[in-house]
Amino acid sequence: MSVTTRPARRDDYETLCTLFDELDEFHRQARPDFFRPFDGPARPREQVERWCEGPGSAVLVAEGDGEVVGLAVLLTRMPMAFAGAVPRHVIELDNLVVRGDWRSRQVGHHLLEAATQWSREQRATHVEVSVHAFNRDARRFYERFGFLPSIDRLMLAV
Repeated sequence: MSVTTRPARRDDYETLCTLFDELDEFHRQARPDFFRPFDGPARPREQVERWCEGPGSAVLVAEGDGEVVGLAVLLTRMPMAFAGAVPRHVIELDNLVVRGDWRSRQVGHHLLEAATQWSREQRATHVEVSVHAFNRDARRFYERFGFLPSIDRLMLAV
């Protein structure tokens, strides 16, 4: 079993939507107070095309056995406006999802390697990812790759 990565193409759109749907359903199940069902495609075609065609963004896909089995969305984050912040060029790993039947086969690792390489090519200084507190498996996955905790965001419903 070989896994390869490449930039997403326009003709990947339907498959990308299926992967986004899987990710969105996972989040809805874990946090129905935060995520809700919606009509229409997971992400509008125009949005995905903008991400794919950049600049400053990318959608990478992982292929296994000739089919797309994972994706990573990379977005350039605007620099902090605070004069006291050290200048950084940050790429946000906005979404990473591996099809359920392909998990535990190094697909996510391949996507992270490709995301890191793409970020270096963009002259980024950091790659950051946000992980919901309920998603302990994802946090462990990112930490095994070398990501370190940075900020804990707390929430209060009022």
